[in-house]
Amino acid sequence: MLTLGIHDGHTATACVMEDGKVLACISEERLNRKKEWEGFPELSIKKCLEITKKTPEQFDAIGFSSLMPLIGNSTYERPLWTKRLFGYLVNVLPSYILQQERNIKIVQAIGQYTSKKRCNDLINRIQALGFSCPYDFYEHHFLHAATSYYTNWHRPEKCLIITLDGSGDGVCGSVNIGENGKIKRIAGLFNYNSICEFYTKITQHLGMKPMSHEYKVMGMAPYADEKYRSELVSLFRQYYRISRQHPLQIINTSGKWKWQFFNLFKKELFQKRFDNISGAVQDLFEEIVLAWVKNAISKTGIHDIALSGGGFMNVKLNGKILNLDDVNSLFIFPSCGDESNSIGAGIMAALTQGYDHQEIKPLDMVYWGPEYSNDDVKSAIDRLLPSEGYAISFHDDIDQLVGKEVAKGKIVGRMTGRMEWGARAMGNRSIIADPRSQNVIHRINKAIKMRDFWMPFAPAILLDWREKYLKIKDHYYCPFMTIGVETTKRAHTDIIAGLHPFDLSARPQVVDQDFHPGFYRVIKVFEQETGVGGVLNTSFNLHGDAIVCTPEDAINTFLNSDLDSVQIQNYYIERKPYHNAHKDRL
Repeated sequence: MLTLGIHDGHTATACVMEDGKVLACISEERLNRKKEWEGFPELSIKKCLEITKKTPEQFDAIGFSSLMPLIGNSTYERPLWTKRLFGYLVNVLPSYILQQERNIKIVQAIGQYTSKKRCNDLINRIQALGFSCPYDFYEHHFLHAATSYYTNWHRPEKCLIITLDGSGDGVCGSVNIGENGKIKRIAGLFNYNSICEFYTKITQHLGMKPMSHEYKVMGMAPYADEKYRSELVSLFRQYYRISRQHPLQIINTSGKWKWQFFNLFKKELFQKRFDNISGAVQDLFEEIVLAWVKNAISKTGIHDIALSGGGFMNVKLNGKILNLDDVNSLFIFPSCGDESNSIGAGIMAALTQGYDHQEIKPLDMVYWGPEYSNDDVKSAIDRLLPSEGYAISFHDDIDQLVGKEVAKGKIVGRMTGRMEWGARAMGNRSIIADPRSQNVIHRINKAIKMRDFWMPFAPAILLDWREKYLKIKDHYYCPFMTIGVETTKRAHTDIIAGLHPFDLSARPQVVDQDFHPGFYRVIKVFEQETGVGGVLNTSFNLHGDAIVCTPEDAINTFLNSDLDSVQIQNYYIERKPYHNAHKDRL
C-alpha cells in the first residue's frame, strides 16, 4: 500500500508512506528556503518521489489534510462576506450559542462551499504531476488525532487522544477515544473558543510573528514578576474558562473573535510589561489546558494519553501533563503542528483503501528527508567556498573528530545523513557546542543564530546520563525534544548552556545508539574527552531561516555566520586562525 499525504497550509509538507511506514516526509520550506511557507508542496512531492524512487503511477491513494484547504493563503483568501458574517454573528448572538459544538458543522459547511475552487485546483495540480489514484479530503483535527494514535509506540488497548491548536476546519481542539483501530470523537472545540489563538494574538501584540514565535513567549514567561503576572492572570481568566456544564469544553467568555482581541489588548494591556504578559498567558494556558486534560481523563477513565496539534508544541505544558498522577503513559507526536497532518493524511488514505490499521508502524526516528553524497559535498565546496581562509579535510571517522573538536570549544555545524523532519534538529542538521560554559550562549546568539537573548538552547544527552541530568518519569522516552523538565544540580554544572537561563529547565533530546548512531558517537567521544554526557544542540540555520537541507545551504549558513567549523558528510571545513581573529572582540 503506497500513499501520498499532502498538507498545503501553514508549513506545507508532503509525505510518502508504504505498508504503514513513512519513507519520506519533507516540508516545502526546506526546499524553497521560505520558512513556514504555505501552499501546494510541489517541490516536496517531487523530492519525496526522488528519495523513494517511486513514480506517480504506483500510488494507491492520496490524502489531503483539510476539508477546506489553505485557509488564509493570499491567493485563495476566504471571501470577505464570510468574515463579515462571523463578525456579525459574534455581535448579535448570545455567547452560549457561539460555544456549541454544532457550530463546527456550520463553519465546515460554509468553508467547504467556499473552498470548492481550491479543492479543484489541488486535484488538478496533483493530476498534472501524473497521479491518477483515488483521493480524499480529511478533517484537520481528525488527522491530528490519527497521527498520534496510529503511530503511538505504547500501543494501549484504549487511548485518550487529545488535540489542540489555533484552528483547523472550524475546530481548535478535540477529545477522542482510540480503540480497536477506530477513533471516536467525544468532544470538539469550536474555533471561536481557541485558547491557542489567544496565545497567538498575545504573541502578535508583543511584536512577534504569529503562528511562529509563540515559543519565544513561552521562553520569556519564567522571567515575569510573580506579583504582576498574577494580576494579569486574574484579568485573563475573565476571557477563558472551562465550561461548568460541559467539562470537556474550553469556552471563550471575552465576547471577541480572534481578530477583535487587539482592541481589547490596547485597552487592558496598556503599559503592561512584555515579560509579565508572557508569564500570564503561559500560566493561563497551562491552567486551562491541564484542567481540560484532567477532565478528559476523569470522564473517560483512560490514563494512556496521546497528544497532537500545535498547542502541544508548548513543552512547558507537556511537562506538567506528564507529571499528572493520572497519566500512565504519554505519547506526544514530534513537531505536532500542521506539518504533521501530512503523515496523518497518508495513514488515512491507506486505511480508507482497506489497509489494516495493525500494520501501521509505531513511530521510529524522523530522518525522512534527503541525504547527499560526499561527491555532492565536494561539488558544493568547489563552487561556493572561497579559495582562501578555510581549511578543508576529509575524515573516515568524522564523528570522532567532531566530538573532539567540540570538546576543544569549537562550535560546529553538523550536516550528515538524511535530513530530519520537523521543527527541531535531532543531530543531522544541528549546531553543537560545549554546554559547560554560559559564555557559549552569548557567542551563538550574537554571532551565529542572531536570536533573542532570553531564548534557551536545548541539551542533547546520552541515554546513560538521563537520570543524572533530568527529573523525569521513568517511562517517558524523549528522543524528540517534546517536553520541558526540571533538571538536577549536576546538570546545572555540566550542561548549563543547554538549560533555560532563568528556571534551569531543559527541553532535552535523549540520544541512544539505536535511534541516533552517528550523533550518539559524537556525544560519546565528547564524554570521553570531558566527562560530560551531553552537548548543546540547536538547529543548523540562521534565525528566521529554514533549517539547512543541502550542502549548499550548510556552506551558505557557515559563510554568513561565525561558526568555527562545519561537518558536511565526511568533510570538515574550518576557518583558518587569521580568519577567526575578530572573534576575540565578541
